[in-house]
Amino acid sequence: MKINPYIFRGYDLRGLVGTDLSPEIAEHLGKAYGTYLRRRGITALVVGRDSRATGPAYSEALIKGLMWAGADVVDIGMTLVGTFYWAQYFLNRRGGVYVSASHNPPEYNGFKFANDFSETLVSDGIQELRKMVEEEDYEKNEGGNSTARDIRDDYYKDILKCVPLSGKFSTRGGSAFGGKVVVDPSSSTAGAIAPELLRRAGCEVIEKNCNVDPSFPIGVADPTSSVVAERLSHEVKEAGADIGFSYDADGDRIGIADEKGNIIWNDILVALFALDVLSRYPGATIMYNTLCSRAVKETILKAGGQPFMWRTGHSFLKKKNQEVGAAFIGELSGHFFFSKDFYNHDDGLYSTMRLLSYLSRTGKTLSEEVAALPYYISSPEIKVYCADDKKVEVTGRIGVILRKQYPLAEIVDDERAGDGVRLDLADGMFVVRYSQNGPYLTVKFEAKTKERYEELRKFLSGLLHQFVEIDWTSAINVNLEALET
Repeated sequence: MKINPYIFRGYDLRGLVGTDLSPEIAEHLGKAYGTYLRRRGITALVVGRDSRATGPAYSEALIKGLMWAGADVVDIGMTLVGTFYWAQYFLNRRGGVYVSASHNPPEYNGFKFANDFSETLVSDGIQELRKMVEEEDYEKNEGGNSTARDIRDDYYKDILKCVPLSGKFSTRGGSAFGGKVVVDPSSSTAGAIAPELLRRAGCEVIEKNCNVDPSFPIGVADPTSSVVAERLSHEVKEAGADIGFSYDADGDRIGIADEKGNIIWNDILVALFALDVLSRYPGATIMYNTLCSRAVKETILKAGGQPFMWRTGHSFLKKKNQEVGAAFIGELSGHFFFSKDFYNHDDGLYSTMRLLSYLSRTGKTLSEEVAALPYYISSPEIKVYCADDKKVEVTGRIGVILRKQYPLAEIVDDERAGDGVRLDLADGMFVVRYSQNGPYLTVKFEAKTKERYEELRKFLSGLLHQFVEIDWTSAINVNLEALET
């Protein structure tokens, strides 16, 4: 079958609806993946999806293909990807497919292919699946079946059992047991799920943009976007809330604003979660990705932990953790894995409850906790469009320039970086890498002083504007204002 090879990415499949993807292609993917798993002794699968408009049709076609290959499928419908992974354990199903394009715009959809508990296809496995589809290397088998099941109530109960609140996380009064929480999922999947969990936990919930609308009427659900973060900040201040949470479309990533409306970027949250985990497991290894602030390593070392930096991409981090055995893994993008206490997968709602539980135990506000961490002036995660067939070469050229410009910097461009380069300076840091799941480059920088921050910003802006391959007008771009001079 003819299919765009570029939609098979580093750790999932994502493409344009109607151009790269269709129900027919989804059915072929089902036949291929059903065959792939059956050859490895896996026939029991779970299928879920996010709130995108094409989700129901793609799920139906996908399941049809899986059943053709002899799979026994449980369809859990619209849910969060963390709930999907959790369902693998709850339903005892090693295989599965989750239909989503995460934080991509509404004209995209995609698929995550689970090949074991909390594990998904990456790299070579994704390319093997591509080859099977192109060659129509499928095997029809009898016994295919599909049943629908609502597991939401079971999921709520298990999360609240795992992470109970010990009391108020608010020091500002109020009637709720837990505190006042703003929830803003940008009209995506979490709007139908997160508020109920928080109410069951005893929180007073202020719902903002919790109506599920697959057109994403107020913009893409991306917690790393300054637009989303600033809106959440305003909502927290307006409501007089103790904390605010935003979520991406599949709910595995979160964004945070504290009780003062301060935006807390997720690498700072990695540092906070590291403190929480190290208080339980002294000396444990904490894994984080190359985009994270220097504050993360400094915090881990001060708390007696073992820092371990690895390449960006939640699937790469999960895979590496089979070797490293980290108690916790965190990414700037908002993927968090509490491997020692939960499962080796990310779950935005578990992360939500884990942060509230930590605050309820310490008796401090989020702003007080953050104030105790090392301080850096930090950019948000910046994304600039660069075509899939250009981004690798462009990143390589940028890396050469950076090495010449900063010969005294500590350069990370080995397997720890994987798809880019990180430069650590005495008073700052910056990273440029190409994305594994979309046609764009990711940029992040920070410094100890405002003057140094401005210097790095101007340098990076000028550098990137030299490359005609970068499209500064693309709808995929995020947080470009952080580079403006």
